[in-house]
Amino acid sequence: MTALAPPPPRSISSHRVLLVDDDPEFIQVMKDFLVQKRDPAWVVHTAADYAEVLDCLKFNSVDLVVLDIQMPVMDGLQLLTLLKRSRPALPIVVLSGIVTPERRDYALQHGASLILEKTGVATEFERIYPALEATAEAPVEGFRGMLRQVGLIELLQLECLGKKSSVLELKGSNAGGHIYISEGNIIHAEFDNIFGEKALAQLLRLKGGGFRLAPFTQPSRLTIDGQWEGLLMEAAQSSDEQTGEEAEKQLADEKAGKDLIPKGDRRVEEIVVISTTNDVLYQSKAREPERRVRLINLLLIKSAEMSRIFPALGRPDRFEINELTNRVICLLQAETKVFVRLSISPPSTD
Repeated sequence: MTALAPPPPRSISSHRVLLVDDDPEFIQVMKDFLVQKRDPAWVVHTAADYAEVLDCLKFNSVDLVVLDIQMPVMDGLQLLTLLKRSRPALPIVVLSGIVTPERRDYALQHGASLILEKTGVATEFERIYPALEATAEAPVEGFRGMLRQVGLIELLQLECLGKKSSVLELKGSNAGGHIYISEGNIIHAEFDNIFGEKALAQLLRLKGGGFRLAPFTQPSRLTIDGQWEGLLMEAAQSSDEQTGEEAEKQLADEKAGKDLIPKGDRRVEEIVVISTTNDVLYQSKAREPERRVRLINLLLIKSAEMSRIFPALGRPDRFEINELTNRVICLLQAETKVFVRLSISPPSTD
């Protein structure tokens, strides 16, 4: 009997995936599943913590990140936030031993494509695999994205904590610059024709533009020798105060007549600025900032629910509570959340 010739090989595109988990046995199981499923269509990279993730992404392009929540130093949700700021188009699947509603909402609100239980991945891989493959088909934007203040500071912090050497290239709408990091120390910064700490401060205030983390090269000069913790702390404090000032300015604009609320005397009673990890970054006259954090998180959950029920409307990012003598404004921004409370005296009837 003449053996039938095998069919010609089908052209299939490869998927480059980065598996992130500090459990080497689970990583090996996941890697084996993917390679056996469509060998050689899956190119699998692995990492055990955030430092290895950043190292991998410096030198490799990936189509998908599968990220465990429980990890040392920086957990998966924090790393998710960081990665989505630097690579907003990169698909990320989050794994958790227990998928609570709070974890699910946080992960989806901060850019995760899927959140899965680890037991399901291990025992029901055949059912979950199509979702992973479809997620990996999403286009990759590369290590470039919209520059946002908190994300930039976090990225610098990660490089310094990991004792890394790299160059952060930044480009704003009208100017650009570089920040040089050598073995975890910020040694030089340049912005337009400004150098040193003044240049670093200018770069950290950029609100829009692109950035790229590049391999380290020796700068032409050394202009910074201070501790990176102090440098970034001062920059973060300056940014937080600026956020509070912008909120106050917005309220002043409204007071001048740019909204439809009846005009009366208004006073800002309190302002609270909250980070993505629920830290109070800035507060003015707030007696119970922790309660404001809980309120903001409740509104985030409700906002996600409304977005799922009415997808055409998008996700609400502003909530207001209006009473006769009080007004509360909650802004659910991408980088920070802002709580503002005003007291309003009734308009004069004269």
